[in-house]
Amino acid sequence: MDFEQLNETDVREEVIAPWLRALGYRSASEHNILREQSLRYPREFLGRKNINRDPLLRGKADYILEAGRRVRWVVEAKAPSSELNLDEQEQAWTYANHPEVRAVYFCLCNGRQLDVYRTNCGPQIGPVISLTYEELVDQEGRATLASLLSPEAVLRDHPIPEVDVGFPLGPNLRSIARISGGYISYTSSSLGNPALSQLQVAIAGGAVERDEHGRMVALVQTRAPVRSMQGLLERLGLSQFEMVCDEATLSTSSDAPSIFMFAGRATFPAGEEMLDVATWKSVELQVDIAVRVNVTARGVLNGNVFKGEIRNEAVFNDTIPASLEGEFELHLA
Repeated sequence: MDFEQLNETDVREEVIAPWLRALGYRSASEHNILREQSLRYPREFLGRKNINRDPLLRGKADYILEAGRRVRWVVEAKAPSSELNLDEQEQAWTYANHPEVRAVYFCLCNGRQLDVYRTNCGPQIGPVISLTYEELVDQEGRATLASLLSPEAVLRDHPIPEVDVGFPLGPNLRSIARISGGYISYTSSSLGNPALSQLQVAIAGGAVERDEHGRMVALVQTRAPVRSMQGLLERLGLSQFEMVCDEATLSTSSDAPSIFMFAGRATFPAGEEMLDVATWKSVELQVDIAVRVNVTARGVLNGNVFKGEIRNEAVFNDTIPASLEGEFELHLA
């Protein structure tokens, strides 16, 4: 494209409009385009209030994009001869930051180059991404831009914030906390298998919230390092289970840790194969096996990490219980 022959209107029609359509935006659609939207700047917006001395200003945003009709970003078009300097950046930022717009990004495009900025960082901070026209029409460049500005990407990165007015589970936590990760690391076993004393199970997710009685309930999802152990956890109900604490908040004192408990039952019928954790081999059961499982975790909250000691106990057909003991760590968000 010979940019020497183009003006600002050409940039809008020949460069910006096609890539907005390619991203998935259309006028009067769920992912809407508003063109040349007039914006009014009250004196208060500019920190001025003198009616006689300070004129009422107006501006016009070239493009306002609405992902899902709720999350906005703007594009300001310039002629190819224009430099995308600080003055141009500040102009586009005033459109994005306008009370009627509240855009998450603002873009400058002179055809030769496209710069994308975060509105909340202001125009002084460098662009999130900068693409030349050649990169903009290249497949890799289009994919990079779509990962930031497609409707799906904008909605993914800017979800509707939820206000939590419930009683917090602990300092800097909401009334419901998501478990983003963690682990259970066992250090001793009553079964005499050294491998069990080195076993570490990942905590893949879950949440902590309160039940109707005001008690804390922790839903814990685990992932064992090997398939055979994962299968055993699933049969015992320990791949996803709920632990209950009679308290309403997580303790921050090591002298009085919060105690979470789980009790479950499982039955392994005769003829079924079961992992023998003492030998780490699958064996065919000759009789029905009834298992009672108890898990107790004692922990303390430090920042967004809840950690402490854990004990798993399994009783097979009411015989002597087998136990695993170690430590755990939950990351809360």
